[in-house]
Amino acid sequence: MTSIQLDHVTVVRDKAQLITDVSLTIPSGEFLVVIGPSGAGKTTLLRVIGGLDEIASGDVLYDGQSVDELPPSQRDVSMVFQDNALIPFKTVKQNVAFPLEMHGVGNQEIADRVMAESRVMAIDRFLSRMPRELAAGQQQLVQAARALVRRPHAFLLDEPLARVDPIQRKVMRTEIKLLADGYGVTTVYATNDPTEAMALGDRIALIDGGRLRQVGTPTDLYQHPVDTFVAAFVGLPSMSFIDGVLADGEVRVAAGALPAAIRGHSGRVIVGVRPHEWEVVSTAGLVGTVQSLEDLGDHVFAIVDLSGDPVTVRFDADRPRVGDTIQVWTKRPHLFDSSGHALR
Repeated sequence: MTSIQLDHVTVVRDKAQLITDVSLTIPSGEFLVVIGPSGAGKTTLLRVIGGLDEIASGDVLYDGQSVDELPPSQRDVSMVFQDNALIPFKTVKQNVAFPLEMHGVGNQEIADRVMAESRVMAIDRFLSRMPRELAAGQQQLVQAARALVRRPHAFLLDEPLARVDPIQRKVMRTEIKLLADGYGVTTVYATNDPTEAMALGDRIALIDGGRLRQVGTPTDLYQHPVDTFVAAFVGLPSMSFIDGVLADGEVRVAAGALPAAIRGHSGRVIVGVRPHEWEVVSTAGLVGTVQSLEDLGDHVFAIVDLSGDPVTVRFDADRPRVGDTIQVWTKRPHLFDSSGHALR
């Protein structure tokens, strides 16, 4: 197992700064998920760790030793990127076996490990096919199996299941997590899917514009976001935001007032509430009108207009109808200053 450290890493390409002063420590055996919108720098971060992209400044260390001068072939990491190509003239079985053959593994062990990973990735029935005979999602599963069949120092997985259908993707990400944990291999997994990040990560690193916004456990980012960007990105549906004014232990919004546990701050704030944090009450709540409903079977998300502020409210029972007038309340809203930084 290998610990990985990025020490004030900056990456510049064509005069554009793709990664800016990123410092990040990934303990040995950790499953870290890097999340962020498209173009945030997730792929570049993985490529830097794997040695595929040069850094303008800073240092990349494995187990405390700089690997900046080591080429990818000497870093002993197994990588899957969205644009990885399978070898077109080799069968699926031969593609999965290829990294083991390159490392001189014996024939019987190759056969056993290829079959084991192929079953996990649900591609065992495709082993005799050529890559061109597979759908895009199936090709991604083959790429994942080819990476996971090894026992490297680290796995670097860049949206390895992006083209897999949603139902199978849920199963496959669980299998990848179990494999990585079972092998004890340090894993860095990039995705733009916040649900996937919450389900997989021991910790999550949220990156935007080449800068780290927050690093912590899924619970840290969900319950204690450092700013409105993190609060909005982590969690589906997103946190709702309302402008308010904080004073004397309460925060006033257009529809009324909510309690505030913040001390030593007053003035304009942004109030954030997640859908499940709203309670429907019979009196003394914020009065609103149900504008629309999204029925997901076991629960419903309603858009409720609170005096011009639309918020998302989750209902598990006693579901409303469009046009209903309801009252909602929350005991502990998230509060951010006017620039979007969390107030503690």
